[in-house]
Amino acid sequence: MSTDDRVRREALFRALDAAAQVAEPGQLRAVAYLRVSTEDQRKGFGVAYTGRRVVKHIAQKGWALVDIFADEGFSGSLDHTQRPDVKELMRQARTTPTPFDVVVVYEDRAIGRKGRAFWPWTWELQDLGVFTAVVVGDYDNTTEEGESRMRKAADRAEDELVTIRNRTQGGLQEKAEFMGDEGAYLGGNVPFGYRIRNKGMTGESRLVPDDCECTGECATNHETDCMHLAVERFVATLSYEKTGEELNKAGFRRKNGALWDYGSVWNLLNSRVTLEAVMVHRGSKDVVLDKEGKPRYGKPVEIKLKPILTPRELADLAEAKAKRPRRRTPKTFVYTLAGRIVSPCGRVYVGNGKSRQGDKHGRSPFKAMRCSNAAGSVPKTERCDCPIIRAEPVERESWRLVKSFLQDPEELQRLATEALAKRAQTGADFDGRLKDLGRRIAESEESIDLMLMAATQQARARRMSRTEAEAYITRMTAQPNADLADLHKQRVEIERWKADSAEAEDTAQQLAALAKKARVRLEDKTLEEQAELFNLLQTEVEIIGVVPSRPLGRPCQACAFFVERGLMVPHLTDVAWSRVADIVPQFSPRYSSREILAGFFQKARTGVSWRSLDAGVPHTTLMNYWIRWGAAGGLEAVMERLAGLPGTPPPDHDKVTVRVRCIILPDVLLSGPGQDVNGALGSSDGSTVGEIRSRTGSADRVAGR
Repeated sequence: MSTDDRVRREALFRALDAAAQVAEPGQLRAVAYLRVSTEDQRKGFGVAYTGRRVVKHIAQKGWALVDIFADEGFSGSLDHTQRPDVKELMRQARTTPTPFDVVVVYEDRAIGRKGRAFWPWTWELQDLGVFTAVVVGDYDNTTEEGESRMRKAADRAEDELVTIRNRTQGGLQEKAEFMGDEGAYLGGNVPFGYRIRNKGMTGESRLVPDDCECTGECATNHETDCMHLAVERFVATLSYEKTGEELNKAGFRRKNGALWDYGSVWNLLNSRVTLEAVMVHRGSKDVVLDKEGKPRYGKPVEIKLKPILTPRELADLAEAKAKRPRRRTPKTFVYTLAGRIVSPCGRVYVGNGKSRQGDKHGRSPFKAMRCSNAAGSVPKTERCDCPIIRAEPVERESWRLVKSFLQDPEELQRLATEALAKRAQTGADFDGRLKDLGRRIAESEESIDLMLMAATQQARARRMSRTEAEAYITRMTAQPNADLADLHKQRVEIERWKADSAEAEDTAQQLAALAKKARVRLEDKTLEEQAELFNLLQTEVEIIGVVPSRPLGRPCQACAFFVERGLMVPHLTDVAWSRVADIVPQFSPRYSSREILAGFFQKARTGVSWRSLDAGVPHTTLMNYWIRWGAAGGLEAVMERLAGLPGTPPPDHDKVTVRVRCIILPDVLLSGPGQDVNGALGSSDGSTVGEIRSRTGSADRVAGR
């Protein structure tokens, strides 16, 4: 247990006026599990209220309180693998010997509000020899009667969750339908230009224009004034960028306090709220849909707002948009890692937008990236000092790491093995539960058959009419049939949970298949295809150590000679000179050929400019003979004779150390639309996040140089 967890446990014991106890021989060891989900409960009352009653119940039972676990602010619809303190509780329960005998909760809803959140946890505890006790109602699952009661409580909790959700969403839908013409506020983001009137008053909240209501001079920048100014400046300039600059100069900011830029101004002047004064409730792409693809909790409803722009302003705005020339995208570099390299200030690097054609002075461009916090839209006083970096070295090294990972069958096989181990730790014995349910269903069906026979004989003996006999038989078998239906419902749910839990095993099999096809052809991928794969893996890159900075002047040709050939720069010792003296010409009457050749090697070893080189020979002389002889093939012959002699590596200005994090989803990589017949990975429409992980979410590998 970490220090933070230990401190939190001690704080829980103090808050509940309790202390950890040591069990006496024969005494049951109990742990308390507390859960509250709402923010108000999390801030104070809930845990203390229920916790004290759980502690009191444990004392009344004569059990020893050995530990307390509490998940604050976690929904009951989450299963036990998604709540941190339950995960810790289960980790301890799986140890040998088990450190406790019973888990005590205040009420059944603390376990979970959904069947899949309720039963797998209690079943696994049962399999580990730990039972669950509920304070409200004073029952546990050590008997069939207690387990039946717990099952009914779980169904009731899930019904309550559905009722609460339907009631809440139904109320919002009703408010939208009956108050849509009055600008009803139903929660969520407030559109720019509007504010909430009667905020917090149930049924009375409205969206109204953020006009000035001051009687005297007003010093506040109201959003309606910003919208009027935006239309005025756009009509005058026909530019979203310049309009944003004018708004920033006037002191206006967006809802989140950020500066205006091209995208935010475009969204403001082209939204339905601005142009039509209409919001659509349940009209976003994130609305919850049913099986037929329709909104689950009601159809979309238009909320009509009071217009901010006048008809004249709307007409001028439309005319200005028609006059504005289409924005042309310049031919720029392809940035495969735009928005995926973490900058020193915590933001990300983005493309610098330099054209392949160079600048207006004819200087050759280089593929640069800058920090997003150093953009022109950020005030100079708030810009970071993150350096501009060269993109190619980082992209090249990141691609090498990802490619080597995808081509490593041993590593992928290791992930498959870990996924199988994860499958073994998922918890409950679903097969055993299904077998037991099958036995109980068979017994129940046999019992109902016997009851039908007995009821039929009794009806015949009493000489009942057909209608009376049917009613009598139905009444006699009503409860057994209800219990049988409940058993069938449980079997369907457990079969569904079993299928869900098998997902880890499927992932393992897919990883194993991916390992067999790991030798994919990735060497010939274009930059666009590399960017597609980086997006598919949701790659995140961190530069470790020296950052590849912008080039200063032309690249060193002497360094490039050795780097491109993978050669070491030799030391021109007497032995080395004796090998090449006969093939090196007499360059100058003033300087020996050995001095000039040594100057070439020093230039390659340091990478400094010719002018800065301190070789005892004028830099102009070295430059002339390098061009005439060294770069013309003379150095090639020299290096053939010096092969095998010791030397130093040339400075590699493109060398960079990076850490790459990404996710591997094997089913996407195996069956995505971009896979060709040879197993090569192309473009695909997958979505993943984070580090290189298995689907179960555990970290599997961080690639790094």
